[in-house]
Amino acid sequence: MIRDLRVYTVLNSMLKPTIKVKLWTDDGRCYSASVPSGTSTGMREAKELPINKVRKAFNVIRKNMITLDEEDWVNADIFLKEMDSTDDFSKIGGNLSLAISIAFARAATKGELWKLTGRNLRADFPLPVCNVIGGGSHGGGTAWQEFLIIPHRTYSPMEATKTAIEIWATIGEELAKKGVLLGKNREGAWMSKLDEFETLHFLAELAEDWKFRIGIDFAASSFWDGKGYKYGDKVYSPDQHLDIITQLAQQYKIYYMEDPFHEDDFFYHSKLTKEFGKRALVVGDDLYTTNLERLKLGLKAKATNAIIIKPNQIGTVHQTMGVAKLAKANSQVLVPSHRSQETYDDWLSELCLALGAPLIKIGMADIPKLNKLLVLWNEVPDARMSKLPLSSL
Repeated sequence: MIRDLRVYTVLNSMLKPTIKVKLWTDDGRCYSASVPSGTSTGMREAKELPINKVRKAFNVIRKNMITLDEEDWVNADIFLKEMDSTDDFSKIGGNLSLAISIAFARAATKGELWKLTGRNLRADFPLPVCNVIGGGSHGGGTAWQEFLIIPHRTYSPMEATKTAIEIWATIGEELAKKGVLLGKNREGAWMSKLDEFETLHFLAELAEDWKFRIGIDFAASSFWDGKGYKYGDKVYSPDQHLDIITQLAQQYKIYYMEDPFHEDDFFYHSKLTKEFGKRALVVGDDLYTTNLERLKLGLKAKATNAIIIKPNQIGTVHQTMGVAKLAKANSQVLVPSHRSQETYDDWLSELCLALGAPLIKIGMADIPKLNKLLVLWNEVPDARMSKLPLSSL
């Protein structure tokens, strides 16, 4: 039974205020959760409310949640949704609802969140999808938001993490040698003077030596002007942009393509998936915002073959699980993802195991989440690394 709940103001990785919820059960145990924020956000994401409004909403919620059964996390999530009564948590805030939801889920699993779905025999550990060169709204010289690496020839989280760090360090050294290094952005990714095409060519040359797979988070909504995709002084139509991506994907063997078109364009996403869906991942993030109704539209359009899972886009663990369940039932690869304004909380790593996701999108600065995977590798029975999706094709 829940004995007490409290809300606190803490700082995220950008030194901006966010919230942390602590929950006590009647056996004296305490469980907590803090929540991140996004910089590049989809317009349909759950609303994040200011701290003062969160505290007002929390005072009402707290009175109604004390004495609830901590193991009944699903009904706790349903209660939060009913308390808000909007589609986007604009009354109580998606930041507050998720913090409470994660804390409840931790209480229900006695602090072992990875067991949330009953996975207590064998767990597949995700391969990291790491942002190594940044651009777009995250800071950097490219229209595309993130250049990603997947060290897929690894057999443990430690090996995968070590390999990713070595590649990241090498990238920084090589950019410095070329005289184009500008520093690091908010996610710890390198920034350079190279444009998106030069950056891709540079990364592809390294991929030959290091044997990693290349990914791009285009975040195309950020350079869509309503009619075309803007690259500096040039604007390309959707057809032209499709041709550019198709050519580059073939030339550089791009394996992972996230939000290659703007967030309402199911049509062109589906065209790209039809072309590459058997050998590469076309991933929806802003396209779906971890929203069940948006996913249904995407499935009908055959828009993607993979989906980003960000719980703070939707507001509760229960809703997140519903989206993940439908996605898996329709052969969509799950990619749980961090946000650009993170906290030191590591719940994403455990949730990734609970969902059985083969990939986790994670920043080089997300040390708590990386460390959590390293620890769990030694605690989870019969642990093994996931295989790269589509690797057999």
